[in-house]
Amino acid sequence: MKRIQRMKDVHVLKTRKHLPSFYVEEIENQFLMWYEAENEGESLKEFSLLNHSCIYHFDKEEDMQMLVDYIGDVEYVEVENVAGKKYFRIGLMQDHHISIIYFLEGTLPRKTERWLTNKIL
Repeated sequence: MKRIQRMKDVHVLKTRKHLPSFYVEEIENQFLMWYEAENEGESLKEFSLLNHSCIYHFDKEEDMQMLVDYIGDVEYVEVENVAGKKYFRIGLMQDHHISIIYFLEGTLPRKTERWLTNKIL
């Protein structure tokens, strides 16, 4: 799991060649939207999301434990299909702060991904 709190974290994702560019761009756009909404005059390079309100990229099946731990806090589940590849976006609301989890199809067990897909239909 990769926690994304700063722009440099987004740049690290960009170096991972196995991640589709559209997926990393989606995460970057989400970060930039939060920067525009929440910065207090700091530069993009200096800006950091809070620990309890950030973006997560799941890259291993074991990352599912976080989702299990906070299943009651799931605010929404979205599935996007771009160029034949699916990715998930899950919003977690905790104490009026939202975090967003992103992961590509095939990261979590198929049964879990199917269950999440059915949550939105």
